[in-house]
Amino acid sequence: MKIELSTEQKIIAVAASIAGIIFLIGMITSNGGVKSNALILFAFMLVLPLILLKYARERAIKDIEEKMPIFLRDLIESIRSGMPFHQAIVSSSNLDYGELSKEIKKMSNQISWGMPVTKVLDQLIERMKSSRRLFMALKILKESYITGGDVISTLESVANNLTELDEAEKERKSLLNQYVVLIYAIVFIFVVILVAINRLMIPVFQISSTPGGEVIGLQNPCTGVTSFICSVFALPAKYVFNISDLSNIGAYYLSIFFYMSTIVAIACGMVIGQITENSIVAGLKHSTILTVAVWGILILLKVLGFLGV
Repeated sequence: MKIELSTEQKIIAVAASIAGIIFLIGMITSNGGVKSNALILFAFMLVLPLILLKYARERAIKDIEEKMPIFLRDLIESIRSGMPFHQAIVSSSNLDYGELSKEIKKMSNQISWGMPVTKVLDQLIERMKSSRRLFMALKILKESYITGGDVISTLESVANNLTELDEAEKERKSLLNQYVVLIYAIVFIFVVILVAINRLMIPVFQISSTPGGEVIGLQNPCTGVTSFICSVFALPAKYVFNISDLSNIGAYYLSIFFYMSTIVAIACGMVIGQITENSIVAGLKHSTILTVAVWGILILLKVLGFLGV
């Protein structure tokens, strides 16, 4: 029996296959650096496609929420002109509603094949259940169709409520924009502090010897160590900042600061997504912008010689 996979399932399958190959390469090699790189790429290939797919689904739902009032008003006009409810849906399938058009065309095809309208609406409600706003609106739409009351008034009320909710959401976003700017500023201030520590403070506490031969000051704990953690810590210093002397205490802390600033950038981007769109995944675009900006600043400062290594 032939198994049909959706586009999302195919993407996940391809990503999982590539991740599996990378994992096997990492396991059979004896080089610690290659093994650590392979494990990082393995995790990256597993997690990134899932995050991107979830983000794409959320953006599609947001677009459907915006276009639903327009669809309902077009549906009202078709019903007022004398079309039956199911024919009004079929007629609307020829119009452009962005992501919503895919759902309407699917409904139109199901109706054309003779599927009952109630079942068509049930399936649409099931697909839209991730959005409480759409779920409730479609439930009301279905009940108004079943009861056979004043469908037009019900649809007008639902369309108006969805429009008001959308306007309230946009107003909330505009009010929260000042906090978005503040979070961006916090990330860049954090990077400035880390650069200042690496540039000014670490050289003060670097290794020195007393007249008696006793070694004092900060030391690189990974010097002469081949553990997995030390291999991971060495990656940014070696491959991002192109530092040849990895035993240098400045190189060690620069790698730690690189990871710290990356984590802060990703976390702050997710916070922005939560407060502006009520979704952590929606903050992925802000996380990407902040991460790329932080990496660019650190690399530029290294080229200009401001990192102290």
